[in-house]
Parts: sequence; structure tokens; C-alpha cells
Amino acid sequence: MAYHARDFAGSHCGCRYQQDYRPTLGRDGKKESGTLEVIKFYYDGKIRFEQHCYGEAATFVFGAWAERMDEDGTLHWLRPKTGYYNEEYLPKKLTRVDEAGNLYFDGTVYPWKLADDFTEDPRWGYPRWKVALGKLTGRGRG
Repeated sequence: MAYHARDFAGSHCGCRYQQDYRPTLGRDGKKESGTLEVIKFYYDGKIRFEQHCYGEAATFVFGAWAERMDEDGTLHWLRPKTGYYNEEYLPKKLTRVDEAGNLYFDGTVYPWKLADDFTEDPRWGYPRWKVALGKLTGRGRG
């Protein structure tokens, strides 16, 4: 099956898929905190990965852009110019989409579920007007 980033972009600007809370263990083996990984697909074919942490110091950890996704699902990530960056968390390849629309990366059994279909993402250059334009001209084209 051929995969295209625009196919996952939703009818608005894009769709946000996420993996649920994954706890990390401290040295004593007790749950310390957890992370939330998010992947966003935009109507113009761009893809954004973000990692956030939960717990007492809940915050944005890092993010990266993919320059493209090949038809076989392979993602090509751009390395951030500055800041913290951990390549081991980045999905490498979309390997399956199930009947419910959940995404599976790198052959794992852990789904990335559709969290929302957003109407704007101004932090990354997608204000409401650009989203509306993308909705009218973008989905499933090009």
C-alpha cells in the first residue's frame, strides 16, 4: 500500500495523532514521569513530531519536522538546528493503518490514535486563514 502524508491530513489544516502516556522508570524502578508523543500531518504534506513530558515538570521536550514521507511510509526527518533532540524517539516508517484509522510505526503493536482534527496551528505557521485555504484547496490533491 502506498502512503501519502496528505492522506492523513484531515479535512482541515491537519490531524494530530498521539501515543498515550508511556511511563519512564527511575533508578528505583518506580514510575517517574511519562511522555506523550504527537505526530501532526498538515494538508500541504508537512509532518511534525513533538514529544511532551508529564509529571511535576510537564513541558514540551523537543520537536522535529519531516521533509517528506515516501510512498512506502519511510519518514525523512530534518535535524533541528538547535536545542535538545533525540532521534531514537522519531518514528522511522509508517508500517500499517488499521480499520479504525490508527497508525502504526516501525512494526510495533502500539497505535497512534487520532486525537483531533485541528483548525489552526499558529506556532508552526498555520493560522486560521491558511487552514481555511488548505481546507478548500488541499485535501487529497497534488
